[in-house]
Amino acid sequence: MDLSPWLTVFQNVTADYYEYARNAAAQGRKVAGYFCSYVPQELLYGAGYLPIRILGRVGATSRADELLQPFSCSFARSVLDTALEREWPFLSLTLFSHTCDTMQNVADLWRAHTGDSKTIIVSIPTRVDTEAAAQYYSDELQRVRSLLEEDSGPIAEDAIQQAFDLYQGHRATMNELYRLHAEHPGLLTGTQLMEINLAGQLMDRAEHLAAVKALIAAFQAVSDLPDEKMPRVFVWGSMCRHTAFIELIEQAGCRVVGDDLCVGSRSYAPAHVEGATPMESVVRYYLARAHCPAFHRDMHHPGTALVEAAQRYKAQGVIFLMTNFCDPTAFDYVPITQALEKADIPSLTLSVEQHQEPPEQLRTRVEAFAEMLQGSAVS
Repeated sequence: MDLSPWLTVFQNVTADYYEYARNAAAQGRKVAGYFCSYVPQELLYGAGYLPIRILGRVGATSRADELLQPFSCSFARSVLDTALEREWPFLSLTLFSHTCDTMQNVADLWRAHTGDSKTIIVSIPTRVDTEAAAQYYSDELQRVRSLLEEDSGPIAEDAIQQAFDLYQGHRATMNELYRLHAEHPGLLTGTQLMEINLAGQLMDRAEHLAAVKALIAAFQAVSDLPDEKMPRVFVWGSMCRHTAFIELIEQAGCRVVGDDLCVGSRSYAPAHVEGATPMESVVRYYLARAHCPAFHRDMHHPGTALVEAAQRYKAQGVIFLMTNFCDPTAFDYVPITQALEKADIPSLTLSVEQHQEPPEQLRTRVEAFAEMLQGSAVS
């Protein structure tokens, strides 16, 4: 069965990342841009904003290069360059999370050099598993709520609860899609799943949720599921702002069956939490969810977590998409590779630039990796 009729809605959104937001703004809806999955989108949604993820673009970053240090990552340079080029006239608000020093620098420069819309920076405690962290983050989100209310008016508790329930339902549905995809990757490719991921961060979550549910229903109705002959790989990294890297991996002979990317599964990381108030539920979700390398939890080993994920997805190997100069992922890379080696899981590391198309030399390396995995499976 061809799932393309159910994929069209997502592909239309990713064909022009910000057309959906531009149309929403033209129809009178306030649009809030965010840069990280740790932004409390439920507060934005509850305040009436359309939250959309700012992903930058492919292209030169000459203006941003004048302001940022040369060791700043390509994602930071790309998003700042788009702001300096005034590519965001439809934004009413931009909201940053202080996840690393580079993005804090971008936030300060964005605020100083654009002035087109309100800029809010929310700080998240780097240690996320203590009551002190919960109290700090609760105070921080109350501050953010107050800043939003200056423009939107009071945000009702019921509105926050409804937004939280919507986002929790959306996260659960996306994880169900991931499960189905991993079981039958020959029907829905990793590239198509990445398109669905990206669309989810560029459109209204309620509309995206309905489209994903329709796709899952179509998926489950298929009786003659195709076999998948390509080696199964799990992808780990930070940003992956467009589908080209996943597409290259699959064109080179591997099937991406799962990922730990901040625009992929990490954006839909589940956490079963219940707070005494809607705000407390939001606070506890963001501290309890599967965290990215910028944050820490006692007794959490990133290598153990990745080994378990690769085994859960029955991946034969792991491919790292390492954005150059991304320090948090670089710090986790060593213990992760050691854990994979100990578990006898092969890996391949690809250095990538988020504002450039993947170079063809990466294809050659993935092809060799695919051949090695195929050979291992045969033997």
